[in-house]
Amino acid sequence: MNSKLRQINRILIANRGEIAVRIIKTAHKMGIECIAIYTQFEEQALHVKNADISVLMPGNKLQDTYLNQELIISIAQQYFADAIHPGYGFLSENSDFAALCKKNKINFIGPSAHNIEQMGNKEEANKIAFQHNVPLLKKLTGSIDSIVKNVNQLKFPLIIKAAAGGGGKGMRLVHHINELQDMINKASEEAFRYFGNKSVYVEQYIENPRHIEVQILGDQFGNLIHLYERDCSIQRRHQKIIEEAPAPNLPDDIRNKILSDALIIAKSIGYTNAGTIEFILSPDNQHFFLEMNARIQVEHTVTEEITGVDIVEQQILIAMGHRLNIIQDDIKVEGHAIEVRLYSEDPQNNYLPSHGVIRGLDIPNIPNIRIDNGISNYEEIHSHFDSLLKKVTSKGNSRTIAIEKLTHFLKAYALFGIETNRDILLYTLNHKDFIKGNFSTSFISNVLDDAMMKNCFSSDELKIFASAYIILKYKSHNSDKIGYWRQNRKHNVTIGENNIDICVLQNDPEVLTIQLNNDSLFKIKIVNFEKHHLSFTLGDTIHKINYLHSDDHIFHLQYNGKKISISDKPKRNNRLIESKTNNQKILQAPTPGNIVEILVKKGQSIKKGDALMVLEAMKTENTLIAWKNTIISHIPVKLGEHVSLNQRLLETE
Repeated sequence: MNSKLRQINRILIANRGEIAVRIIKTAHKMGIECIAIYTQFEEQALHVKNADISVLMPGNKLQDTYLNQELIISIAQQYFADAIHPGYGFLSENSDFAALCKKNKINFIGPSAHNIEQMGNKEEANKIAFQHNVPLLKKLTGSIDSIVKNVNQLKFPLIIKAAAGGGGKGMRLVHHINELQDMINKASEEAFRYFGNKSVYVEQYIENPRHIEVQILGDQFGNLIHLYERDCSIQRRHQKIIEEAPAPNLPDDIRNKILSDALIIAKSIGYTNAGTIEFILSPDNQHFFLEMNARIQVEHTVTEEITGVDIVEQQILIAMGHRLNIIQDDIKVEGHAIEVRLYSEDPQNNYLPSHGVIRGLDIPNIPNIRIDNGISNYEEIHSHFDSLLKKVTSKGNSRTIAIEKLTHFLKAYALFGIETNRDILLYTLNHKDFIKGNFSTSFISNVLDDAMMKNCFSSDELKIFASAYIILKYKSHNSDKIGYWRQNRKHNVTIGENNIDICVLQNDPEVLTIQLNNDSLFKIKIVNFEKHHLSFTLGDTIHKINYLHSDDHIFHLQYNGKKISISDKPKRNNRLIESKTNNQKILQAPTPGNIVEILVKKGQSIKKGDALMVLEAMKTENTLIAWKNTIISHIPVKLGEHVSLNQRLLETE
């Protein structure tokens, strides 16, 4: 028990991106100054702009910057910070860092180092859950040899997990015993890369489960409450992309058991500050303890929206030594909230991280939409950091209304310069099973068809995109001059998989008659034309388009959530593309990143589809695949090397 209050006037935020911006917002509301730390790649970053003080960290690697404990402590001391807020990721669940803060008399806004030690290692957390009769999945721990020897105690499929971390890192699904040892080795190596700890364990895998978690708050006087549960089942590569609260279709008796077990675990260790207890829920509604995250979560926004509790504010007050100013009976659930995570990744290119400069942003203003933003216009997105751009949270009186609002926002939201995962988010939100609340952690892999990610357009959408292209094409050539919008001007363009002939059949600059592929005629009329925005009528309907005209004379268009690029260059014949691919002898880096695995060697014969290398970028590991049957002639890169975009990775015969 601690009865002494510790005033906080200035916080150093040991993080970046949207969570740093989020912490600054609440700190300023409380009259607290903020120090932002940043690297040379982040001079234009939003958290740097929003902070009261910004400090450049020397170095390019995470180990030298955001993971450099001594450097962060020295900056906090130099700029007289009373406290450090670690956000999530980086050093947020590092017990050594929490202890170092305490040693240097800097208030760590989070749980104690002892709490982090207890719950940070999953094996130790499982022991605590077992001691208090909280249901656990069967698992095997120990050495690799011991796990392989005793694996017959479990039934396949199994899942391998890193003992010292989460977020999908160090995790492998195993369906057959022949795969086990190789998968354990790979999971162990990945765990060491991300957490500095090779320890893994093997657990019984529940097929098609739900992922339910409970937000808790505890003060330094033994008071502990929950803020109800969240459903985080919509995941891709074990990474959450959609979260909501409360969990849909969760029976009250099951909810109460989960909430009770969460509090039992937290109380058993005298947990303080904000934390999250995570559970797996089987299809027959049996719940099992998964892990505890001893920090604030990415998805805390949905809990804040349905309870009205500012979790970051509570974290700061608890760290100051205040008692919780709310009790369990004060917490009421109002409405429903859903959050989506917008990542910079390219669905059309096997979800490789997308990087570059944000060249245009248009954020629609929709009531009850909350945006936790980590980027600003013209900011450069680098491969050094996590690919999360922003979180969008919708609140409604019902789940149906929350889904509708979020869908409306995502269709109208525009971002040019990089690619995002918006397509998969919209597809999920509008899928009949998601709308019914009938889903599990395997929803994406089970339901998402490859065809969904292709640019498929209705005939009306083709007309709209073609019309927008024609208006922009003419306007970009000072087309208001009489005579430019001349009759029978023809264009050939590619929209998605469609090669289209467009013929302009009228020379009125305000009302155009257009024909596509010698089909029926239609008229369009310009309603409004300004930078990045265009609206026009097609029939009796007004259509609004977001656009960007890039330096390479390509028009980037967005309409109703679909984004495409159009130029006059016709799409190349598939036979020519295939011929070029078959003649390709060099594999180039599709994104900047680090070589974390080299799976082939010089002189080795490979087949089309074989795994060649693993490239880590934006905290995501991407397996590079052989594009043809051939032989490796040269590998000019080394394990652990940082490579640039289009750098040669290997050569073939």
